Amino acid sequence: MRTKLFALLALLVVLAMVVVACAPAAPTEAPAADQPTAASEQPAATAEQPSAPTASGDATAGTKVGFVYVAPVGDMGWTWAHDQARQALEKDLGVETTYVENVPEGPDAERVIRDLAQKGYNPIFTTSFGFMDPTINVASEFPDTNFVHISGYKTADNVSTVFGGIEEARYLSGLVAGSMTESNILGYVAAFPIPEVIRGINAFAQGAREVNPDAEVRVVWTNTWFGPPQEKEAAEALLDQGADVITQHQDTTEPQKAAADRGKLSIGYDSDMAQFVGDTVLTSPIWNWAPKYEEIVKAIQAGTYESEAYYGHMKDGIFDLAPLSDRVPDAVKQLVEQRKQDLIDGKFAVFCGPLNGANGVEILAAGKCMTLDEKLSMDFFIDGVKGEAPAEGRTLTGEDAPFDMSGNSDAMSDAKAAFVYVGPVGDLGWSYAHDQGRIKMAEALGVETAYAELVPEGPDAARVIRDYAEKGYSPIFATSFGYMDSVLEVAADYPDTIFEHATGYKTADNVGIYDGRGYQGWYLAGIVAGSTTESNQLGYVAPFPIPEVVRNMNAFALGARSVNPDATVTPVWIYSWFDPPKEREAAQALIDAGADVIARESDSVEPDKLAQESGVYAIGYNAVSADVAPDALLTAPIWNWDVYYTQAMKDAMDGTWTNTPVWWGMAEGLLDLAPIADFVPQDVKDLVEAEKARIISGEFDVFEGPVNDNTGAERIAAGDSMTDDQKLAFDWLVEGVTGEIPQ
Repeated sequence: MRTKLFALLALLVVLAMVVVACAPAAPTEAPAADQPTAASEQPAATAEQPSAPTASGDATAGTKVGFVYVAPVGDMGWTWAHDQARQALEKDLGVETTYVENVPEGPDAERVIRDLAQKGYNPIFTTSFGFMDPTINVASEFPDTNFVHISGYKTADNVSTVFGGIEEARYLSGLVAGSMTESNILGYVAAFPIPEVIRGINAFAQGAREVNPDAEVRVVWTNTWFGPPQEKEAAEALLDQGADVITQHQDTTEPQKAAADRGKLSIGYDSDMAQFVGDTVLTSPIWNWAPKYEEIVKAIQAGTYESEAYYGHMKDGIFDLAPLSDRVPDAVKQLVEQRKQDLIDGKFAVFCGPLNGANGVEILAAGKCMTLDEKLSMDFFIDGVKGEAPAEGRTLTGEDAPFDMSGNSDAMSDAKAAFVYVGPVGDLGWSYAHDQGRIKMAEALGVETAYAELVPEGPDAARVIRDYAEKGYSPIFATSFGYMDSVLEVAADYPDTIFEHATGYKTADNVGIYDGRGYQGWYLAGIVAGSTTESNQLGYVAPFPIPEVVRNMNAFALGARSVNPDATVTPVWIYSWFDPPKEREAAQALIDAGADVIARESDSVEPDKLAQESGVYAIGYNAVSADVAPDALLTAPIWNWDVYYTQAMKDAMDGTWTNTPVWWGMAEGLLDLAPIADFVPQDVKDLVEAEKARIISGEFDVFEGPVNDNTGAERIAAGDSMTDDQKLAFDWLVEGVTGEIPQ
């Protein structure tokens, strides 16, 4: 099925070396046929003493799964990762498994594989490239046994191949390394000069140079998969050359240890090596073999499995990126997460043009991406990599990019946009949400951006906005209501600069305003809160008594009372957008008054944290922050500002921008509701989804009658809906909201 696809790879492998593997190189002594080596004195998992099944049943009781490893399971790398999957098979499927470790490639491998087949193991996973021919040979003798070979290219009726495009995770780790280096020299301890390894090196370089065009990747070959002394020596040589971030394509943690000993940083591989070395390991591309292995075993048990040539991607879950070290700045973490999501969603690919080889030859033209065949036969280095490769860069045919690459054009590269925030970008609230929009827009369009955080409203804001205008930024996005007059003041002095003000109402020829129908998300959040409360008292931490806040709080109350007519909403006004102590005090006052759900339209997560500590529930705002209060946070109305920023930036660059006010909602994708907590009943989630669909379709408007105010007077008659002008000037509280709007 994939013969042609792997043909070039096969040729390169034959020419490059006799013994290669996607795992560590084997030891020189082979185990006896009847005495497979044990793993760190763990005989319960050897071929002679298979582990016992952990579940009963005819299907699982008769399933015996064998694994052949080229290195010890304690290598902390390739073999360790495979053995984690073996253990998962036992736990999740209740099957019997066995493994043989330290098996040399060649005749010894064939003997071990045959021994497992004779003992009735089915399937048998052979986890090193050099096990390919031994697997094929034994498979021909046991046509009723299924064999799965990792990383090879030869298949048969009962032989499959399995591998994955871990170059995607390599690229993400390059983003981290390129952001963290100070010397701009990244060291790469490389195993063998075969396409798999070269592909990883190039992907790493792609990521590093995307965030740091001055970064270079220096390569030292060890010609080992598992050679601790050689790997350590290679890492030390790279450190001597000035490298301050070390990564590798071998299995031990020696390169990471060498970096840590010198006070430098590193990137691991195969498994999360930070577990073994510490936080100097910034992250690691890691394999997750368990889901695929379980899928194969289940299919074999069901009698439906057919030979395949599988090449998985990040979206398939066969590999991932280990958690990033606390040393990595939040902005870098956000970039990595966004790029990861782009890879999963098919909006981005690692090897796309314009792309040059290390020899200066254009490999791919703009708008083209490498085909799978071209990636699997990669034998040259790209621009930014220094070292010896089997071949020189050459022009590839490629294929048309399966996504919009217009953001990479030269025309867009000169554009500059600036953002002014009233809070810190790490507030996990309003400023954070806007900054996520900035990051995503910059990635999508390839434009330069800048931001200033914690800018007070008033003279300081005017000074910061003016500074950006003087530096040529356009558009300038001012993201707080109190910046309105400052924007107009500066805009009058820079008529050729575009200014955008969030939530305001004043425009000029070069000043636009934009906002979102946040009340739609608040209505849905109200449904969740009203369904969850037991005291029927909902607290609301309210920043300022302005129409925007009144509108959202009223929508929250309407949603809650649509499912629970006894629910009430009590606000505490704090007169601040971002004041963590004050927000916490307000939340505490509401809890003391009997509220068992605390919503907040302020920006910090202090109310969420307090809810977690106090055993009540919380409704967040602006961005997803479930990890802050995992047992308390029900959901949150959230913003997707990149939807607007990307469009506004495109309009500014192509000359079609206008100052027409923008007020988008869920239908345009500007707003959404964060995932509802797992502990919320499914019928509540279903209701929210149904109401969300009605809002998006236009079938339902949150403020449609009959609606009374909190004095009992009818404000919206049955069959009527508020106009946008009325919503934008909201100055009364709906039934169910206690108190008055402060004057």
